[in-house]
Amino acid sequence: MKIKIIYDNCKSDENFKEGWGFSCLVDLGSRKILFDTGADSAAFFSNLQKLGIRCDEITDVVCSHNHADHVAGFKDILGKLKAGSRVFLPKKFPSKKLPSTLQIEIINDFREIGSGIYSLVLKGGLFFYEQALLVETQKGLVVITGCAHPGIVRILQEAHKRLKQPIHLVLGGFHLFRNRQSQIDEIVNQFKALNVQIAAPCHCSGSQAIETFKQAFQNRFYKIGTGTVLTIQNS
Repeated sequence: MKIKIIYDNCKSDENFKEGWGFSCLVDLGSRKILFDTGADSAAFFSNLQKLGIRCDEITDVVCSHNHADHVAGFKDILGKLKAGSRVFLPKKFPSKKLPSTLQIEIINDFREIGSGIYSLVLKGGLFFYEQALLVETQKGLVVITGCAHPGIVRILQEAHKRLKQPIHLVLGGFHLFRNRQSQIDEIVNQFKALNVQIAAPCHCSGSQAIETFKQAFQNRFYKIGTGTVLTIQNS
């Protein structure tokens, strides 16, 4: 399993373009799942090309939520997918006028969307819901979040409750950039109480929270930026 970071606030390679937003590809071999599409369509497609990702090999698109920093390339990418590709949207996500050649599926709460692949949708604000992606590995769950508006700890608690598996890796936006240090410290403690093995905060997590996770998790902290490629071994 490989996770390729297509779009993030930071970049791990000067050849890539960064910006406030998030996108990644989860490469499972036979399934290649695009999670979010960043905040700038031109930068998103430029980074996609530099990572060697072909649009016609993407089998699934998962959108976390309908905020501009996560959907800039959304409608453009849909027109480049193969017929029959699946698109998973959280409830309340605008779904009119999307290509009829694609399988558009609305997720209301929790559902298996492939073998060992799950969607978890929780209320993220007054008027919207947010979708997280959960993938089973032999080491435990990989949890990918866009902005974690429902609360990153709540997402992890719900994932653990639903699947009764250890949490191997949590990657994505934790939405802590406005939080006080005491609040961040408490969230780090809750990660440890949940026995999260690896933390990889990025995007809207905020530099203060990212540094706190780095200090707390040490060699179990992954630094993320546009162009980062993570390989998760099954053994």
